[in-house]
Amino acid sequence: MIAVARQDSGRAIGFFVLVSTICAASMAFVASSSLNVALPAIQVELGARGADLIWIPNAYVMVQASLIVVTGSMGDHYGRNRVCLWGILLFGLASIICGFATTTNIIIAGRLAQGVGSSMIVPNSLAIVSAYFSRKGQGWAIGIWSAFTVFGAGIAPFFAGILTDLGLWRFVFFIHIPLGIFAAYLIIRFVPESFNRNAPNRMSFIGAILVIIGLAGITYGFIESSSIGFGSPAFIVTVFGGLLALVVFLLHEKEGRYSILPLWLFRSRTFTASNLISLVFHGVIQPALLYLPLNMIQVQGYSATFTGLSIIPLIVVATLGSSLVGPLLDRRGPRLPMAIGLVFVAIGFVAFANVGVTGGESEYLSSFFLPVVLFGFGFGLTFAPLTMAAMASAPANNAGIASGVNSTMVRVGQVLVVGILGGLAITWFGQLLINDPYIKTLPAEAQLALAADAGDLVETSIPESLTLEEQENVRQVIKQSFAATFSILMWIGAAACAICAVVALFVISDSELKQKKGEDVEDDDDREEVAVPV
Repeated sequence: MIAVARQDSGRAIGFFVLVSTICAASMAFVASSSLNVALPAIQVELGARGADLIWIPNAYVMVQASLIVVTGSMGDHYGRNRVCLWGILLFGLASIICGFATTTNIIIAGRLAQGVGSSMIVPNSLAIVSAYFSRKGQGWAIGIWSAFTVFGAGIAPFFAGILTDLGLWRFVFFIHIPLGIFAAYLIIRFVPESFNRNAPNRMSFIGAILVIIGLAGITYGFIESSSIGFGSPAFIVTVFGGLLALVVFLLHEKEGRYSILPLWLFRSRTFTASNLISLVFHGVIQPALLYLPLNMIQVQGYSATFTGLSIIPLIVVATLGSSLVGPLLDRRGPRLPMAIGLVFVAIGFVAFANVGVTGGESEYLSSFFLPVVLFGFGFGLTFAPLTMAAMASAPANNAGIASGVNSTMVRVGQVLVVGILGGLAITWFGQLLINDPYIKTLPAEAQLALAADAGDLVETSIPESLTLEEQENVRQVIKQSFAATFSILMWIGAAACAICAVVALFVISDSELKQKKGEDVEDDDDREEVAVPV
């Protein structure tokens, strides 16, 4: 491979850029979304404890969130293809370790390694797209990338469920490996290498350690907050220690020669606003995606199979929304589509909040179907414009770090909001349950027992000392309390998305992005160097 000035290689290369990066990113997204359905089988076969079941998914999230800023910057410094390929290799090897694991500790170790690999894949795959299409069609390309990665991540749990039901849960760790192999082949064979020509030939080691410690401390603290409490010494030390490390990191970056994060990027109000919206938006939708299946199965009485099928419309309309909005972004800019998408999501949240307890699967079309469609379509309309605003507001030669910052905001937002709202949801559920008029009529011993087990939400144990009629009444109160808690979470999500829509409308600047794209076109030969296969 030789270094040459970036040139337009035609539609064929653009096609391979999109296909390879979609497959690479989908490898990480599919592995993340498909695992939850296999956790019960893992628990049975390997004797996993409750803490193990928490850390199998969370180890992945914590490592990924901690490293994405560093690995995104590595792509700018050393080549986005190169870093992405190393991530694919590491992710594939870690998946094999998980699939052949004989203990949960081995699976957790493999998930940690997967987190490292995914932190190298996700930001650099998007940076490759953004850098290649920086001159023309960036909005369309990001729309396609968003649509197919959302579709892959959304449909994967359905097939993972089939494998798990067949007793083949180990194959859940293998199903994404062909995607990685195919992506690696296309990247090596067809995709031009890109990197920041003006970046120093090395990165700050101290800066990398500081940002990793900072993000790891914050994510670990909030992941554990539901079990250790917000006032525990462990929470305070990890979260505030992480915040302190980030403050020192920012001071170091301001003065350092080999900076990881160019702080001048945040002078752009569009870059800053789009990343803050990413943090809030992806944060509030995470509780919906977490508690919606619990609501359907434990409260509404849906089967696991029907629950999986009932969420497919969300994935289909989200993919449709991303596909439709992509071509508009290059002509109209992301501001208005983003605001409209956020409004749709807010309306979907409101619709979810008013469902309550239904009569089961037979009432799906009259209860959950419309909220699912509104929520999914709004998500599809929002995801691509939000991603484009964060990427296009940064120069093309900083695509890796821009993608890293945006991906970090998404992951940290998910961890923070789930940690905060998850703890509050348990509190609200307990208060609603204990303060219910019927519960207050029960014997004091029964009330104390229910209060003690309220942390299990719908799985709260019903005292056996009660009569069968009383037990059934308590069961209905538990369902109603969870439905009311779910409604509160949905109203919070609606309010957050409505505020984000206002911010998008009045802060995101389409003209700034057009100016930035013009600067990239004029200065492209000076700032962006690629190596093309020969």
